Amino acid sequence: MTSRVLLGGAIAAAAAAASVAFFAPTASSARAEVIHPGEISDCVFEPGDVPGVDVSFPATCLIVFTPTGGLIVNAHGQIPPGYALEETFVGELPCFGGTGRVVATTSGQVNATCQLQP
Repeated sequence: MTSRVLLGGAIAAAAAAASVAFFAPTASSARAEVIHPGEISDCVFEPGDVPGVDVSFPATCLIVFTPTGGLIVNAHGQIPPGYALEETFVGELPCFGGTGRVVATTSGQVNATCQLQP
């Protein structure tokens, strides 16, 4: 899979369709399908996902397709050198046409979660 997961934007339409068609569990499978961090070629936070950070920076993502057809994306990253927060930021970010939650700490850790239901 050669998709680029843009946490603040959208996944490329073709890659999204291909991954959903390939990895989405069927009703008869009754188990989640997980795409592990090493299987995701390019996962990034976009400029503005964290206020004051105006550059893209890498993330490690885990994508889960639930048995009911839902999608969960967890992303973890580190604010790049030269950027810092004075206080922890908790906010929303666009994710796969829905809304996710992002938390960035003063230590530079960034975590985001998107949960979409069918």
